[in-house]
Amino acid sequence: MKTGNNPAAWDQLGGFAAVQAAEANAALGVLAQRLEGAGSQAERVAAFEAAYRHVAEWRYQVAVEGQWTRPNADADDVRATIGEDGYMRYRLSPGTGNREPGSPAWKLLSELEQVALERMGRDPHFQNVVTLRDGTTVNGNQLHYVPAPRNPATGGPYLGNPDQVVTQTAAYADREVLRRASFEALAELEGARAAGTADVRDPAQRQAFVDAAYFLVQGPEFKRGSDAIMRTFLATAHTRVFDAAPVLPQAIDLDGMVRGQEGFNRVMHEQLRLAPSPTSNEPTAATTTERATPTRTRPGGLAR
Repeated sequence: MKTGNNPAAWDQLGGFAAVQAAEANAALGVLAQRLEGAGSQAERVAAFEAAYRHVAEWRYQVAVEGQWTRPNADADDVRATIGEDGYMRYRLSPGTGNREPGSPAWKLLSELEQVALERMGRDPHFQNVVTLRDGTTVNGNQLHYVPAPRNPATGGPYLGNPDQVVTQTAAYADREVLRRASFEALAELEGARAAGTADVRDPAQRQAFVDAAYFLVQGPEFKRGSDAIMRTFLATAHTRVFDAAPVLPQAIDLDGMVRGQEGFNRVMHEQLRLAPSPTSNEPTAATTTERATPTRTRPGGLAR
């Protein structure tokens, strides 16, 4: 997200989007190779997981190179998993994390903080529950309200130490189930593609992709870099199963963590767009990432 108001810094983010697009094309080649001759659901699931692993390794190598690493970030955190006993938290409150007032990140987080507070009501803790495609449920992430220490003289928080709303990732076993469910939903769509019935305009198939995206958002694996991994992998998967590159909403990871499943569905149905084809001169409705090249424009689906 754009945490400041400096256009030069925004250009850097645009450069990283181009790097993501290149990896999406590379992962598309991996996926095409793994799916060639795949005849079972299990083989298709394994193919999508292999593409996900390819993207995860790419994100680590990018961090090692250091060009796109945040200040004071450790590249090893991009490879380190959250683990069985661990969790990751993200501060939603816009006044934290060196975000400039008025910046895109400030505005988005201000909105999401309010959404979180409304969902929590009077309870300082909130458990998101995820409905899988077979109707069963599993616990997703949590939301927490963390009050700041109070100044006895004013009764309010000390200056520069505001109350906070934070997200907390799901438990390890639930994250594993959710990530697997994402690959399974994508494998179902690949089955439709293999049968010649894939249609990006079909509401049920679009919902299957949205479900896959939500499950992946709820099942992060690594301490750092999961947002880029998710976005790049989902662009790859969408391009494969629908033969059409997507333009994803700006912050699907935070939308998924804060808005819940119903709210995430709404954002995706309102904002998920198809990137223009290479021959189209029409503007993209919401350009938040570079597009992956559709398989049909690259012989054999191999990366260039």
